[in-house]
Amino acid sequence: MDRYPVGRTGTAQDLMGILTGASDRICARDHIVLPHKHPAARLLLEAPFNLCGIFLRWVLELAPADAVLALHDRIYRLLAGGRTYPFDEASPALARAKDQALLLQEQGREPALLSMISHPAVLGEMAHLNFELVRHACRALRLVRGRPCRPRLVVAVDPFALDTASLAAEGAYAGFMGLYHLGLDRLAFSRSGHSSCLVAKTAWPNLIWRLLRRLAGGGEAAMAVSGGVPATARVLYTTREWVGRHRRLSARRGQPEKVLSGLRGFADFRKFESDGPHSEDLRSNAWRMVEGWAMSAVAEHLGGEPSCAETGVLTPRARQVLESCLEALDVPSLEQDAALLELSEEFQRETPFRRRLFQIVAGRMLRHGRPVMFLPVVHRDVPRLGVEVKEAWCWLGMTQGVIQARRLGAQPHPWQGTAEDFAVEFGRENYL
Repeated sequence: MDRYPVGRTGTAQDLMGILTGASDRICARDHIVLPHKHPAARLLLEAPFNLCGIFLRWVLELAPADAVLALHDRIYRLLAGGRTYPFDEASPALARAKDQALLLQEQGREPALLSMISHPAVLGEMAHLNFELVRHACRALRLVRGRPCRPRLVVAVDPFALDTASLAAEGAYAGFMGLYHLGLDRLAFSRSGHSSCLVAKTAWPNLIWRLLRRLAGGGEAAMAVSGGVPATARVLYTTREWVGRHRRLSARRGQPEKVLSGLRGFADFRKFESDGPHSEDLRSNAWRMVEGWAMSAVAEHLGGEPSCAETGVLTPRARQVLESCLEALDVPSLEQDAALLELSEEFQRETPFRRRLFQIVAGRMLRHGRPVMFLPVVHRDVPRLGVEVKEAWCWLGMTQGVIQARRLGAQPHPWQGTAEDFAVEFGRENYL
C-alpha cells in the first residue's frame, strides 16, 4: 500500500513516486511499521495544526534573534536525547572564518553564510547526530557573523520526510519549520484542502528562490548537503543530476522528440512508461521520462534484495538501463564508459557532490557581487562519535564562469575553478 499522498500531477513531482514506492517496499521487507494517517484525518486535522505552527513562527519572528537561537539550541538538545557534544567556541577554524567575514564586511562586501551539514542515518546509534549537527551549525553561523542573526534551515516538511511523526506533529512542523525556516514540500501539489494554501510557500519549485533570496540579502542558512539519507540522495540527486548533465551535453538536447523515440525503442522503457508513477501528461516530457527511468532502475528492489541506491553499487540491470539512457541521448559509445564510471564513483558516496546546486548559487550570487562563505559541519564516528566544524571556503568573485575563492586554514590558499570543480573538491574534502 502506498502510504504517501503523491498523486499524479503531470510535473516533476511525479518522480517522487519512485522514492515513495521504494520506501513502501523497504517497510514491507524489513517489517517497519509507520504511523497510519487516514486521508480523512489528514484533511480534517492538517490545516489546524499548520496554523499552530504558523502562530509559533510569528511569535519567534518577533522575539529577539539570540533568544530564538537559544530556544532552538535547547530544543535540539532535548531531541538529541541528552547525547550532546560541546560546541567549541574557541575553534581555530571558526576564528579564521569570522576574521574573513569581518574583512569582507569592512570592504563593504558582507558575505552570505551557508553551513553545509553532513547527514548521518536517521535511525540507530547515530540518529541523535542529526540534531546535534543542526545545533552546532546554527551556533557556528552566529559566531562567524559576530552579531545576532537568524539562521534559516533548509528542511523537508512533506509526509515522506515526516512519515514517523504523528499527524499533529507533521502539521505543526510544516507550519513552523516550513515558514520560519526554508521548508521543502516535495509532495506540495498533492497537499489537500486549506493546508495547501497555508503552507504554499514550501512547495518544491519555491525552495531555490527562497534560499537565493536569503543569501542575496547577506543572510545565514544551513542545509544538509545530501538532501536526505544516502538511498534517497543517490536516486534524487546523484542519478537525476547525472542524467541532467549528459542531457545538457547531448547533441539531442534540443530534440526531445528524438530522445523519446529512442527511449521507446527499449522494451524496459515501454514498461516503465506504461506502469510508472507518472501521469499521462508527463509521458510526453522526454527529459522527465529519461530521468524517471534512470531513477527507477537504481531504486528497484529485485527479489527482496536491497536496491543499488541502498548499497551504493550499480547492478548489471541498472547499468543496462543507464547505458540505454545514454544511447537515447546520443552520447557517443566511446564516452559512455567514462560517464558510467563517473556515476559509479559518485554512487558509492553517501553524499552527492550537488554540482547543480553550486552552479545555481554561483550564478546568482557571484554575478551580483555577493561573496559566499561555506561552513562544513560534519559528524565523525571514529575514534568516537562527535561533531566537527571544518575549515571554511569563501567565494570572492567570478570571471567568465571561473570562481575566485579562498580555502581558509592554518595555511590559507587561493583557489580557482568552475562551480562543478568546487562541488567535487569541497565534497571530497568534507563528506563521505
